[in-house]
This record gives sequence, C-alpha cells and structure tokens, in this order.
Amino acid sequence: MKLIKTMSAFFAAAMMSAFIVPGNNAAFADDGITVTVNGNRLAFDQPPVIKDGRTLVPLRAIFEALGAEVLWLGDEQAVAAQCGDTTIVMVVGQNQFIKEADGDGGVVYDLDVPPEIINGRTLVPARAVAEALDCSVDWDGGTQTVTISSEKWIDGSNAPTNAYIHNGVVYYSFIYQPYIYTYDGSSTKTYAAGGSPLGIVVNGNKIYYINKDNQTVCAVNISDGKRETVFARLSEIRDFSVCGDKMVVMGFDGDTQHAYRVDLTSGSAEMIYTRPNRDGLFVEKESNFALWKQNLFVVESFSPVLEGESSCKLLMIDTETGTSEEVCNIKGTATQIGFKDVSYTHRYNGAAAKFDNDNAYFEIQFSRNEDSSVRNNIENFSEYLKIDLQNGAMTESSETEYEGAADLASNITGEWTYGSDKSRVYRTNRSTGITETLLSGDDLYYITNDNSWTVVLKAETTGGTPTSTKGYKSAEILVMDADGNNLKTINSYNGSSQTSSPTGEISTEDLAPETCAVCGGSGTVTCSYCRGTGRGQTISILGMPTEQGCTYCGSSGRRLCAGCGGSGQK
Repeated sequence: MKLIKTMSAFFAAAMMSAFIVPGNNAAFADDGITVTVNGNRLAFDQPPVIKDGRTLVPLRAIFEALGAEVLWLGDEQAVAAQCGDTTIVMVVGQNQFIKEADGDGGVVYDLDVPPEIINGRTLVPARAVAEALDCSVDWDGGTQTVTISSEKWIDGSNAPTNAYIHNGVVYYSFIYQPYIYTYDGSSTKTYAAGGSPLGIVVNGNKIYYINKDNQTVCAVNISDGKRETVFARLSEIRDFSVCGDKMVVMGFDGDTQHAYRVDLTSGSAEMIYTRPNRDGLFVEKESNFALWKQNLFVVESFSPVLEGESSCKLLMIDTETGTSEEVCNIKGTATQIGFKDVSYTHRYNGAAAKFDNDNAYFEIQFSRNEDSSVRNNIENFSEYLKIDLQNGAMTESSETEYEGAADLASNITGEWTYGSDKSRVYRTNRSTGITETLLSGDDLYYITNDNSWTVVLKAETTGGTPTSTKGYKSAEILVMDADGNNLKTINSYNGSSQTSSPTGEISTEDLAPETCAVCGGSGTVTCSYCRGTGRGQTISILGMPTEQGCTYCGSSGRRLCAGCGGSGQK
C-alpha cells in the first residue's frame, strides 16, 4: 500500500479540477448480471447496475480480484488502486481517470459513464476498469455476463494497414510509411517507427509492431517516442502476441518455421516450437498457430505426394514452461492409382478456432478424393474438437457445438460483430442475425472497433487487397462511432507522393510543453500523510503532549509533484 499512499494525493489533486457529483439513482440494479474474473464468479453486496448502456460494477471487488491494492480517499471522494507498476485513480462523478504506468507521469483517459456511489459502494464502468489494467473484457447480453481475464494476449499481424484502439485512442499506420499515428478524437500525433510498421498493438505504455523493412519486433514509448528493438532472430516474422511482460513471436528462419517466447523485462528469447523438416510431402509448408491465455496451439500437418500416411497434429504448448503436448493426431492415407492420379482421405486445408474461459474449440478442415482422375470429385469436410484448457484433454465435438460456442478471442462489441465487403461497412446483431449497413461506397475496408470508435480504410490499391498490395493510389483512414454516426477522415494518403496529411498532426519530437495534469502546473501537491496540515504525530516530552511537524513534507503541507518532478510540465 505504500506506493498508493504516496501517489494518492497528487493523482486526486489532478482529478479535483472538475466538480464532484454525488451518487444518484439514475442507474438501476440488475440482480441477473454475473461478473467473472479469470474464471471465478464474484459475489457482491451491491449488485452491478446498468447506466446509459454501460455496466457498472463495485470497484473494490473487481480490483482486488485482479490482484490490485485499493485505497479509498474519503475527503476527495476518490479511489486509488495499484497493480504492479500501474496505479489508477478514479473520482466519483468525474468523467476522466488517471493511469500512471512505469513512471510515465500519469495519463488522463475519458470515461463514458463516471463512477458513482450506490448504497455506500463505489461503482465504475467494468470495461474501463479492466482495460486500464490491460485485461480483456467480454459482455454477453444473452446471459447478462461480464467476463474479465487478466491473461490478455494481444495479437499483432503482418497486415500492412492496421489499427488498434486503446483507452480511447486510435493507433494506426499506412503501408511503406515509417510512421505510427495516434488519434485521440481531436488531434493526431506521429511517432517515427524506423521502418514500415505492421500489426500495431498497445501494451502498457508502449506501442509494439513488426518492422517490415528489417523483420524485427519493435516498441515505441508512448510518452517520449523512444524506440527499441524487442526481437530480431527470424528472417521473416509472420505474427506476434504480447501479454504484460511476455511475448510470443512466430515466423521463419530461412525455410524453417519457429515460435519463440520473449521476456520483455530481461529481453531473453527461447524457442518453444520448430516445425520438423519433412521431404516428399505435399501442400503443407508451415504450421498454423492460435494463442489463448498462456497456451499456444499449433496445427501441424503433413501429406505425402503420392502414397503413404498423412498426419494432422494439434499441439498445445504452454508458453510459461515451453512444454508441448500432442492433443490429437488425425491420420489419413494417400494411394497412387495412376501415373498422376492419387486418392486420399484427409488432406489438410485449414483450421478455425474459438476460445472461452474453459475450452478451446477447433474446426479442422480437410478434403478427400476417392479418384483424382475424375474431375470435380473433391469433397470438403470438417472435423470438430473440444480441448479442456486445464488439462489438455480432447473430445470429439460437433458443428452445432462449435457454432454455438462463445468466442472471447474475437472482437465483439456488445451484441454486435463488425465487418465489410468492400462496398460497405456493416454490423451484425449476434442475437437476431440482422445486419445494418453503417457506411456505403467503393473500396471500403473495416479495420477495427470498440464501444466508441469504428475504424475504416477507404483505399484504391495498385492491385490486390490492402493486405497484399504493393501500395495505394490513394487511401483514407476514417473513424465513426459504433452506430455509424459522426464520420470523419483523420488521415489521407497519396501513393505517388508517399506522404500523408493527418488531421491536426503534431510530432512527438516537437511537442510544446504541456501543463502537468497531476499538479496543475504548480510543481507541488498536497502531502498525502498530513493532508496538507503540516502536522505530524503528537509525542510526549517530559509528560507533556507535544505536536510534531510532518517529516514527509517538512511541515509545509506540500510535497514535490512526482508526476513532473516539480517542473509543472508534463
């Protein structure tokens, strides 16, 4: 609790610049709402409530379930919580909160719904609390369940145009431009990426991405723009995922496929998977990966060119220990029936996966051909598997169970899933199946979304799709809200000039000094130990009670602001 007590006063001082609104009864309790944290159902003496379409939950119960220490600041009507190197302060009635991570001085984020006191308990938006601690959050409207997981693996990719939303800020890039842009709703900042950035994600106070030019994984510090190389052991990086101080990287070293786990604290990297070399095989040149919680699933398939036994293995690798377990091995046969003709029973085509808190669900896609001399004789089919995440036990499943399984790994916003078909961007209601068109036009590609933003790419390519093209003739990044309103272009790109002109752009290298949000520019904050009185403990001297001055602030009642070091500037 020591760090929380040290930081609570200056964080609360920053939040007190806005008025405090007492708790009200605009929200309504819903005893049917269930909240689970890392698979454990929480019990509340004050049930969660719904207000303005947001689920509010008792803050202390959530924070403590996530391993955070909590301090209530009664005079300021604020709550401070610390988890590892991250400290968060929220004030009742305030539509903003402060998050301080890794000594970045504190960053202010917006809340859709402010915290409020109901029956003596402070309730806060569930999603904001969990995402502030880099946890994943899922809302199932059908079962009225909020699912929070601290094992939030965030996937990057080798997609040349991408975007990621974190704490109300959009992070994005364009292919072949060595910049990462951020948009907070009013202005754009530009970070130098040192090469073409792919697969942008945000974890903690850093932006992680693949540098396409030299095939490394890099990170940029959000607060000062400093860049570092995180991983550089593969000749081609296909994908990476990050969770807290851990990372998993997949790619190739020459023709050999590997997966590494990386310790982001020490920088050490250990190989946890290598695809076996097999000669005389057909089709499958690489394994497919899926990562959920600490488990890396690998679909490894081999098929003979002419005759022999085919094999499709599903491996489950624990990224914490590096241990690998073969979950199943689906075998088939290939038989040569002529000079060029082969019949086969299981030829691997691909795989799809879903994950909930307890199980992984896989659809393994195959084709078969009894006589390849007969045209159009190929039959496609799937086999379905369910894997227990606790012990790796596999059972055969069905298409019905697979289709009905919840998928916490997918990007679902409330009751909606989002997508595009080039001529429109749309959303589909998971319960009713009704599809709504949000934006119509040519060359439209849905990129990502959250509760506040929907990010769209409008691009005329030089050939192919945005994920395969060599560049754009022209492109725009557009944002709109989750309902398709308030459409705005935030960046445009001209392929001939290889430059962009984002709206309200400012470079992090030339940022004007900003007033420190913690101390309001004064350089000092109220002492959290004496509450600004300057008085310390009373001791007895010769039997007489004698008041002492506060030793922490030198009896001044003020202390140097830790957010700016006393400079008054962010």
